[in-house]
Amino acid sequence: MRHFERISTMRRTLASLAMACSLALAGCNIDLTNPNNPTPGGALSNPRAATSRMIVGVLATYRDNEAVRIRAFGSFGRETYFMFITDGRFITGPYRDWKQNNAFEAGTQWGARYGNYRNAFEAMKIIDATTALTDAEKSGARGVLKTFIALDMLHVIEARGAIGAVVDMTDDANAVQPVVSQDSVYAWISAKLDEAATDLAAAGTSFYFPLHSGFSAFGVAANTPAGFTQFNRAIKARVEVDRGSLGCGATCYNAALTALTGTWIADLTAGNRDAGVYTVYSTAAGDALNTASFTGSRDFWVHPSIDSIAGVGADDRYHRKVDQATEFGGAGNDLCVTTDTVRSESGVTARNRPCVYATNTTSIPIVRNEELILLRAEARWFAGNTAGAITDLGLVRTNSGSTNGGTSAVAFAAPATADEFTTELLLQRTLSLFEEGMRWVDYRRFGRLAQLGTLPQDVAAGFTVATASVLPNQECDARSRVGATAPMSCPSGPAVP
Repeated sequence: MRHFERISTMRRTLASLAMACSLALAGCNIDLTNPNNPTPGGALSNPRAATSRMIVGVLATYRDNEAVRIRAFGSFGRETYFMFITDGRFITGPYRDWKQNNAFEAGTQWGARYGNYRNAFEAMKIIDATTALTDAEKSGARGVLKTFIALDMLHVIEARGAIGAVVDMTDDANAVQPVVSQDSVYAWISAKLDEAATDLAAAGTSFYFPLHSGFSAFGVAANTPAGFTQFNRAIKARVEVDRGSLGCGATCYNAALTALTGTWIADLTAGNRDAGVYTVYSTAAGDALNTASFTGSRDFWVHPSIDSIAGVGADDRYHRKVDQATEFGGAGNDLCVTTDTVRSESGVTARNRPCVYATNTTSIPIVRNEELILLRAEARWFAGNTAGAITDLGLVRTNSGSTNGGTSAVAFAAPATADEFTTELLLQRTLSLFEEGMRWVDYRRFGRLAQLGTLPQDVAAGFTVATASVLPNQECDARSRVGATAPMSCPSGPAVP
């Protein structure tokens, strides 16, 4: 099952031992010299068709990794328990044993993300070498691939934090590349997104390869170079906001505000809050299902710290995103109906199941307008426009938390200090972006991880809040074999803070 790809998607492919040409084509029939063992050289026999399918493969592989990210980050960030009833290590790994390199969820967002980086790297080599594509077509392909390299690398560093990550990739797939600092990784991602935007500006009016419906079916036309540039700038804004909170300050927050002007951002309404770019799923033969969904898995359970947020029971976001079978007698989200009322595993208990993704074909947002408004609120506040920031958070509460007869949870409606604003921002991001993989990263970048570790049953079980997802054993072993310096979190390297 794709749901349990802890080994196959997170560890099999190492950043230092990435496959030489992992095309990741999700069952596509490619017209290569040897379709059973495709190589870059074989792809040159039909470079237009081959690179088109390779780009589709990069997007498909990104999609396949999203459910794993939501599961792992949801556990680290106290959004959910993954209560796989026959193996409690999906709880004890991220909640208690997270410093162990062989624990469940250790190494999440490592091997699979670098494997996809290698996919894009190999595709760009063919694109650069061929004469079968116009300059504009090459620019469009590079722009899309570089954007997804940056996005995959963003998830790598979101998982690693202070550990850092590898950013370099060369033709030698066996080379052991250095792990660089978190700040260096974010700067590299930011620059890569700018490279991609430059390429997209030279890409003409259309792509020669298809983009799936997630780029066009949700209120945003990101399936052209101009539209895809808006998507690129949305990811750029997210990166710069992260950098701003991690020490860059106003410089990066102002860069985020500039990037947001190049997106589809609009003052939030109930009608536009979900406008964005999504990964898509289907039951078609050979396609993938959303295994983070309500019908895709019965093992996701809402962490009780979410249920106990002050005022959450009246907030429409909670009613939309949680199946409230126990507390509300089945009221709330009619899309998710269950007879499950409680589950216990590894000494902890949960009573509600998440309903963010109702079915196994429900799309998962990569970025949407509600997040853009929250990014703008944060950037405005820390760049000096506190009034604009307060207005943005008010829009979120009104048009996301109070649109169906509810009343939005609020900590500080009119924050007067940066500390109060951060408290309110984290509350609104927690509820608006629930199960989108943000809460753990948010609390870490603001130095508030300790606030996630106070639930009595978690404390009694000996759980602590992870500061990072450590490197997998295989990565540590690969570096040890060649005599490379052990990075943070490897057995002979510095300890994770």
